[in-house]
Amino acid sequence: MKIFYIILLCGLFLLLIAMERVQKEKTGYQVATVMEDITFKEARNQYLRYKIGQYKSPHKIMAEAEKEGMHIAAPSEVIVLKDNDENAEIKN
Repeated sequence: MKIFYIILLCGLFLLLIAMERVQKEKTGYQVATVMEDITFKEARNQYLRYKIGQYKSPHKIMAEAEKEGMHIAAPSEVIVLKDNDENAEIKN
């Protein structure tokens, strides 16, 4: 009977070790999947930053403005309006 308990304990111990190994493999696979997902998202973010930089570039803005019929104003075409109330003194 003593041998039976020893074999049973050894079997349970080996089963426990096997379960731990399977769990370790599953966890490793999940970590690898998450790391792959993070790498993909970082690459996607980098690409989006690049595209945003392109759309914000002066060259792109000028091209879009020209499509809308806008042009750079010559200095002689610029009119500055002054607000006389800003510098006016309060008179009673």
